[in-house]
Amino acid sequence: MNVKFEEKDALNALLTIEFAPEDYQPKVESELKKYRKNARIPGFRPGTAPMAMVKKLVGKAMLVEEINRMASDTLYQYLTENKIDVLGQPLAAKDKEAEMDFDNPTDFTFYFDLGLAPKFELNISDKDVLTRYRITITDKDIDEEIENNRRRSGKMTDIEETGSDQDSVKGMLTELDANGEPLEGGVAEKESTVLLEMIKDDELRNSMMNKKVGDSVVVDVFKFFNDNNKVLGRTLEMPEEGLSDLNREFRFTITELKRFEPAEINQELYDQMFGKDAVTTEEEFRQKIRENLETYYASEAENQLDHSISHLIQDKHTFELPDEFLKRWLIKSYEDQYNDENVDDRYETESSALKNQLITEKVIEQYQLQVTEEDLNQVSLGYTAQMLRQYGLGNPDLETLRYFEQKNREEQNYMKRIRDIAVDRKVTEKIKELITIQESEISIEDFYKMIEEHNHVHNHQ
Repeated sequence: MNVKFEEKDALNALLTIEFAPEDYQPKVESELKKYRKNARIPGFRPGTAPMAMVKKLVGKAMLVEEINRMASDTLYQYLTENKIDVLGQPLAAKDKEAEMDFDNPTDFTFYFDLGLAPKFELNISDKDVLTRYRITITDKDIDEEIENNRRRSGKMTDIEETGSDQDSVKGMLTELDANGEPLEGGVAEKESTVLLEMIKDDELRNSMMNKKVGDSVVVDVFKFFNDNNKVLGRTLEMPEEGLSDLNREFRFTITELKRFEPAEINQELYDQMFGKDAVTTEEEFRQKIRENLETYYASEAENQLDHSISHLIQDKHTFELPDEFLKRWLIKSYEDQYNDENVDDRYETESSALKNQLITEKVIEQYQLQVTEEDLNQVSLGYTAQMLRQYGLGNPDLETLRYFEQKNREEQNYMKRIRDIAVDRKVTEKIKELITIQESEISIEDFYKMIEEHNHVHNHQ
């Protein structure tokens, strides 16, 4: 047996494996004897069939199986013993055809293309400066958060007469002719509900004030729906292309009036937001709101710092990858996702993720980082808490949190996701130790304006 490793360049290599008959024949003969011992061949007791018959029946199949197994074992043993770090999986060489004549077996030669992992050094130090923002919470921010919670906990109540932008008006729309009468063959009695604050035209919105059930208002139907043809067409149950034939004037006859009433600031709201009797005064309520906002925005600021670190490590490590090899590997390995037509467009995302993975592995190796069971438990609890917040459960008790966390663990691949998050967090925290982090105060408005500008630049790049 002969193995030859040939570097084409720093990122690509060719591995050649040659087998002579003496390399594979003993193993093939051994497997044939095992088969003969137990094989049930018509006319012969197990173990008595002539070897020539056994070879005729299964000899070629066993030869193919053994040669391929030996090639695979030799390939990965060579890579392991010689510490050759490859990306993806070895592929049959593109420009060399393996010599495989199983009908007349002599020497066999396999050729494998390898994509080599790039060699690079970490380029992170205290000379790299990033900012951790401290988002200031003002009384105005607390007032706005309270109003948001009042609205979320509010309810609709019946009213006798419109008088507020918060009023909801339900009615029937009927198309009118030039004389202000229902148009013969036109749109008739189509129900619609509108929240007055959503009507952009001031004159039209004002015309809806001081109205009662049974009153009618003549409206420009296009302004009534803010020139949104999709919504207008759906309400009138007609295709958008037919809207241009409509008369603009419609009669809107009111059938129901409701007003949205924000929740009162009282014990009921306190209990709904923070649990029974956790807060009992408005002063405590405002303080609790402040604490929650500070916690939330501290997390947002830390997420922004983590995002900046992600950009930093990408910008400071600009090594190349064996691109053409990896594109071939993607097409070969994920035939349902990649093909010759789309691989170039999708490759940038894959290569960026792979570079991040390589940098992550370099940090882990260089600083001997380890993810402990406690790390996994903490990440899993945090992940579950975030999931519950998305479903509106903002302050779950520990028992509830642990219940859903255990349910999550039953999902396939859940712990793999958790481990990936834990590893990323471990690496990010290490990089925070290596760089210089400066503190800076910023308002909520300016913080999100900064993120929006960053996203705009990033997306255009």
